[in-house]
Amino acid sequence: MDVGVVTPKKDGMNLVAKEMMLCNSAAGLILSTGAGSEMQFSMAGLHSEQDPNYHRVDDLFDVEAFAEVFHKALTEIREQRERHGKVLNDFIMANDIERWSQTFLDPSWSHLVIRQTDVTTLDDFFNIMLRTRDVRKAIVERVLKGIPIRQHFAISLQNAKESLELACKPDCFKIELQSGVDATVANKNNTVEFYIKNEIEELEKDLKFLEFIQSEDVFNIEQFISSLQIYHPDSEERFRNEVAAVVDMFFDADHFNYFFTDRDGTLKSYSCAYPASIQPAYSGVIQAQFARRCAQTCAIVTTAPLMQVGILDVNTIPEGYYYIGASVGREWYVDPDNKFKDQSIPEHDLQQLNLVFDSIAYLLEDSEFKIFNLIGSGLQKHFGHVTIAHQDSSNTIPTELKKKIDDKIHAIVEDIDPNNQLFEIIIDDRDIKIFVKTEFGGIFDKGNGIELLINHLKCDLTEGTILVCGDSITDIPMLEYCLIKNPKNVYTVWVVNGQNIQLRNQVHDLCKKYGNEHLVFVSCPEVLLGSMAQATIREISICRGAVTHHRHSSSTTQLEEGASTDDR
Repeated sequence: MDVGVVTPKKDGMNLVAKEMMLCNSAAGLILSTGAGSEMQFSMAGLHSEQDPNYHRVDDLFDVEAFAEVFHKALTEIREQRERHGKVLNDFIMANDIERWSQTFLDPSWSHLVIRQTDVTTLDDFFNIMLRTRDVRKAIVERVLKGIPIRQHFAISLQNAKESLELACKPDCFKIELQSGVDATVANKNNTVEFYIKNEIEELEKDLKFLEFIQSEDVFNIEQFISSLQIYHPDSEERFRNEVAAVVDMFFDADHFNYFFTDRDGTLKSYSCAYPASIQPAYSGVIQAQFARRCAQTCAIVTTAPLMQVGILDVNTIPEGYYYIGASVGREWYVDPDNKFKDQSIPEHDLQQLNLVFDSIAYLLEDSEFKIFNLIGSGLQKHFGHVTIAHQDSSNTIPTELKKKIDDKIHAIVEDIDPNNQLFEIIIDDRDIKIFVKTEFGGIFDKGNGIELLINHLKCDLTEGTILVCGDSITDIPMLEYCLIKNPKNVYTVWVVNGQNIQLRNQVHDLCKKYGNEHLVFVSCPEVLLGSMAQATIREISICRGAVTHHRHSSSTTQLEEGASTDDR
């Protein structure tokens, strides 16, 4: 195109003229006064008498004048036309829709903004957390696509954070909420108390992330990783040391053909209740970038259900980065049109499991036990098992009441399965889980879940490198399955605090059993996320059968603060 022509009689064709100049800034442009863009250009002074940057038709019915404008446009010297086109192109680029919205719309007026509100009930709390999910999803999508961040995102997260802080009791992170259920022995005031330090801190991290991600500083990622060290449970120095250890292991592996990870406790600190366990924006971006740059086949395997307050309700990563394995990997989600599940459970067993769920739900209608619907995971129906919380993260449930609900659950299961042929009950500090037994009498675990995915994808785990991340005993089968398939090329990171010696020993002994030494323990999810972010800051070249990398020149800047940076 040498000359673009947009000459409507009335206001219109605004975008057509601009698209022409964006596609070819060296072209000339003829506009009628009826074109919407002509008014904007004219008011901006782009059609001066001495040096007009485009050609204007004042009267479409004046044939002689119209022809003269065409002649001038077609005979314009090339250098002059290119100079004028560049002026128009620069103006259009500087005055896009983002600029317009910032100029004419106060972002705090938008209906999309989360406003500061009183948080006094459970519904208030869960609703505000759910709205942060929508904001965080939008942030993740925009960062990954390289689209500018909207100003109201930070306003929303700040308002949500302040709303939660104002609702807390003085000088602590405890919040007392009206539960909407009848008063009970354990809950005389008809309230439930949550410890929401994690929820507030995750909002704080997201606000910092927005600052760093919009910074023009070349070291903005390193600076954000460094900002996470204050959240380490022990010390900032230990944070740096643990990140350095994980990053070194990542660099040894260089690139992962497979990445299997747990979610809660591994990539996301535990929340007071599952509906509040919204994935932060910074975490979503880091995980997506790690999947994009450092791994090929990535999967999140969780005990949570898929929907109905499941992982899809609290996830902020766009589709396409991770396979989502819910119910310990018994049901898988790729996208709305691509889902599959374990087909080995007889219909009769599922019906009996539904009966267990309905019986527990009926039990929780009793005023004495309604509190168990509100804490932790609450009552969840998974594909292949049922979960009921019997203790919250702050251990506020009295021991007597906890034992009483445990006994009631056992009685329900024994009544439906008197011969102990269908179900197996697993109890931990927070939850009771009732699993449908497999055809061999065992329990479907995360190792079986990975096997289901691999068979569906027709992949071969004996080839390539595998990264496995977990934080609890339910993640060990996932690690063992990978070690059996490829003992020398499994790399694993475990988020385990120093007090949990038993789990540390189990993981260590399992790796030792298969002759594997690629193991790192860290103290909190922030270390793992910081390490994943650090691993993406490098130049990487991947081809089938050969993988090479070069460390980013600043891979340890801001992070190790003087620690050795010798490459391996």
